[in-house]
Amino acid sequence: MDTAVEEMNSNSTTDSNITRDKLTNKKSDFLVDALHIFVLFSFALAQPLFDLLSRYPEFFVARKSEPIDIILFILTLCLFLPGIAVLLEAASGIFGRRFRKAVHWCMVATLVAVIALQVLKKVFGFPGIFPMILSAVLGISATIVYVRLRPAKIFLTVLCPVIVIFPGLFLFNSPVHKVVFPEKDPFAIEIKIDNPAPIIMVVFDEFPVTSLMDERRLIDPILYPNFADLARDSYWFRNGTTVGENTHIAIPAILTGRYPEGFRLPNAAEYPETIFTLLGGTYELKVFEPVTQLCPIRLCGSDQPDVGDRVGSLLMDLYIVYLHLILPTEFTTDLPDITKNWMAFGPVMVDPTEGNQNKKVELIVKQELKELRKNRARQFEEFVHSISPSEHPALYFLHILLPHSPLIYLPSGKRYAVDSGLHGLISDKWGADESKVIKSYQRFLLQVGFMDLLIGKLVAHLKSVGLYDPSLIVITADHGVSFRPNDFRRPLTKTNYGDIAAVPLFIKEPNQRQGVISDWNVESIDILPTIADILDIHLPWKADGRSAIDHSQPEREKKVIYYNNAEKRFMFDSNFWVKYSGLKRKLDLFGSGARNYGLFKIGPHSELVGKHLNELILSGDSGVAVEFDQAGLYEQFDPESPFIPAQIAGVIIPGKLGEEKLDLAISVNRTIQAVMRSYSPNSGVQEFSAIVPESSFREGKNHIELFVISKNGERLCLERTRRRAVTTYSYVPSANGASEIITTSSGASITVTPGALKGYLDIVDMRSDHVFLAGWAADVKRFELPEAIVIFEGGQFVYAGRCNALRPDVAKAFGNNSALQGSGFKYLLPMSLFKDVSDLEMRVFAISKEGVACELYYPKGYKWGKKD
Repeated sequence: MDTAVEEMNSNSTTDSNITRDKLTNKKSDFLVDALHIFVLFSFALAQPLFDLLSRYPEFFVARKSEPIDIILFILTLCLFLPGIAVLLEAASGIFGRRFRKAVHWCMVATLVAVIALQVLKKVFGFPGIFPMILSAVLGISATIVYVRLRPAKIFLTVLCPVIVIFPGLFLFNSPVHKVVFPEKDPFAIEIKIDNPAPIIMVVFDEFPVTSLMDERRLIDPILYPNFADLARDSYWFRNGTTVGENTHIAIPAILTGRYPEGFRLPNAAEYPETIFTLLGGTYELKVFEPVTQLCPIRLCGSDQPDVGDRVGSLLMDLYIVYLHLILPTEFTTDLPDITKNWMAFGPVMVDPTEGNQNKKVELIVKQELKELRKNRARQFEEFVHSISPSEHPALYFLHILLPHSPLIYLPSGKRYAVDSGLHGLISDKWGADESKVIKSYQRFLLQVGFMDLLIGKLVAHLKSVGLYDPSLIVITADHGVSFRPNDFRRPLTKTNYGDIAAVPLFIKEPNQRQGVISDWNVESIDILPTIADILDIHLPWKADGRSAIDHSQPEREKKVIYYNNAEKRFMFDSNFWVKYSGLKRKLDLFGSGARNYGLFKIGPHSELVGKHLNELILSGDSGVAVEFDQAGLYEQFDPESPFIPAQIAGVIIPGKLGEEKLDLAISVNRTIQAVMRSYSPNSGVQEFSAIVPESSFREGKNHIELFVISKNGERLCLERTRRRAVTTYSYVPSANGASEIITTSSGASITVTPGALKGYLDIVDMRSDHVFLAGWAADVKRFELPEAIVIFEGGQFVYAGRCNALRPDVAKAFGNNSALQGSGFKYLLPMSLFKDVSDLEMRVFAISKEGVACELYYPKGYKWGKKD
């Protein structure tokens, strides 16, 4: 009996040990699997972003990231995201070990495929969907090897140190450590200034000086009268050039008086000796820096948002950057652009395959509106109004992103567009189509006209508060920009260096009465020494620049501009501007203000611009029909509106002429205001777009016509197009259970049928002067675009438009159908179209070609009041 009990106890102990060993093995197995997930996440996600941001740490500087932001970003990439994956895998274990292992293998396959996709894109550059298919095959194959061969698991285990090595190198062996572990905030330097004049300093962005010049190499007094007036009161250094192709090396050079010395972060810790620390002990500092952080916080303060908003914005932008990193180029066209700024790249796109009528689609997309709300006109005016007489001398400094894209302003300061207008630009390089480059150049010069208006407002304000005469005024730019086919817009080349290097530089001394045009070799490093010379102070550090008004030393024979993050430099003759072709090219294309319709007299047969239809030969019907965008806006034009529909665009429907590109002319109120050639952004669809002068329009109804330009012998003829009648709509609410009805001006009745089409209103932004809407709509059953997008306010018709924007994400979501590529829409509408802005309720419908309507997804009944 005792023996039996002992055997039972022995067996029980053995079973217990076996169970404990199994549990230990399972736990050990899970921990190894978890370790492998962390390793693969490090290679798939963390390392690519760490590598990119190590090369561009100014990404953090521009968004004014604090050390805690970067630490949280690292923890998110290296701990939080892989940790979530591990927890999901652990949770799947409730369905058994085999199910958990299957989940684990799927994760391994996905992460390996992502790693492979990056390698295929970076090393081989395969186009199209092929690298995605190949990476999926490699991911599955590698997972099979991982499952069947123990050495593969051992290999991943051996790689586990990368979990800490990658973030460690990012923190301690890259320029980012200067953000995480910044040096002490520099102090102001105590200096004595006998006559501390007020200083007003404005640094524009992407502004070549040739933009301002006429054929005499003087400021064009017709196009840019305020710059011309400023030149009459100041030194205009016509041969002024920047020493850096990018803002983050050009601005520090201006403010320190020193040439770039390799890459540094554009912040106060990296540049402790600037105009801010020079004058901060004597002057009040009122500094507006959107991209750099060169003014120490102890001198200028900080207006940072809370850490949650900062980190959320950081992660959103890096998500978009990561998609650009891993996806083939063909699949990034639907992603927000990441080339225009260091932050606020765009919204999270709503999944077009999900949702129902009650789905709460977020109308105000935070990141997109963050960028849209950057009203640069208002920023400049806020700067101007901050200038006032005070007991202590003050330095007012503004770096403003003008005439930097987006190009949306007319010379009057009124808006005419939503997008940047950089047609023909591919990855910061212009394409071969010169007409597209010229259109972008035109929009740029129109925006330069707006800058002239801002300069006029600045000078007028200074005079009104009694500060114009006694102030030291400096107006310049960080660098230029180029518009040449098959050449780069911003990166420096041997053919565009003059456009990038030559910048405006005006310096007005206190109480200066006579203007001086100087062709002395002046560089941006000379600005601070010139300010010091005028104030009669000695710079307490060694500067490379020297006073531009002191010619006691020999003139430099060469100029230099640094590029490639200040790692390289390009030398050129100091008198390059005399021979450089940039001004000649601009004048050949646009002429000067002395030529009628100068900026608008471009395109094929530009001699037609400005002629009344009575002066021209009209030769009948072209066989072409046309549909204008924003047609309703020309029916009730308000000249006081801050939005002007000066960009006239639309679609042409060829008849007898087939699909050939057409030379076209636009008349506004019977005068030709623009000529252009049609283009085909989408297969089988021809479009046209041109900007006309604001003066073309008259109050109330305006008559817009499109003509096809042809020849009768040697004489040009205009053939009329048939304009599709503008359709208006009425809304009939449901009654007694009946369906809602939309009726057209032609008498047709359209039933509102939920689910008949799909679409989202992704963005709505309401300003005091305009409403911006963006979204998409499509008939996904027939793979057709809608006939119209119709907007009602409080049941009253407001606007009808067509789809006018590319949405490859929608086409991809519905079987990669190319017919849905153009399903997006973007509308910028003047507030004058809306009747009751205090209690505004808007509904948006898509109407199919088959005569069925469907309301887009958005919070039904959402009422939005006025927003600042």
